[in-house]
Amino acid sequence: MKKQGFTLIELMVVIVIMGILAAVAVPKLFGMIAKSKASEVGPAAGTYVKLADIYFTEKVELGTWAQIGYNAPNGSAGGNASSTNFTYTGAATPTTGAATWTAANKVGLNDCAANAGSWTTTPTVSNGSVSWAAAVTGTGCDVLTPNFDKIGK
Repeated sequence: MKKQGFTLIELMVVIVIMGILAAVAVPKLFGMIAKSKASEVGPAAGTYVKLADIYFTEKVELGTWAQIGYNAPNGSAGGNASSTNFTYTGAATPTTGAATWTAANKVGLNDCAANAGSWTTTPTVSNGSVSWAAAVTGTGCDVLTPNFDKIGK
C-alpha cells in the first residue's frame, strides 16, 4: 500500500519555522514602515534650509515661506501645511533665533507616539551669515531620522 501526504511531525516543523520567520519579519516590517513615513522630514527641512539660505544671501535677512518660495509637502507657498504624517509650521515673521520651520508628527512612528514628536530648524545670524541648528523632541523620535541634525552644517 502506497502512503501519500505529510506526517504530523513534518507539518509541525513547517509551522514552527513559519512562526519563527513571522516573529522576526513582522517587527522589522513595521520599523521600515515608520522610517518611510519619517523620511519626508529630512528632504522637506533640507529644501527649506536651502531656499532660506539663498534668500538670505540675496537680501541679508530671513524670509517667510512665501518670501523664499518654500512649499511644504502638500502645502502652498506662504502658509502652514499638513501631510498625512506631519503638520508643518513656520514663523510668520522670522527673526534671529526664532524657529522658522517645524514638523510635528500626526501618526505614531514606532516608539515616537502620535502628536509627541517635533523636528525643528532654528537659524542663527552672525557676521552677515546664517547657520542652522536642528532639534528633535519626543522619546524615540530621533532614531527615525538619524541624519536630521546634520542639516545646514
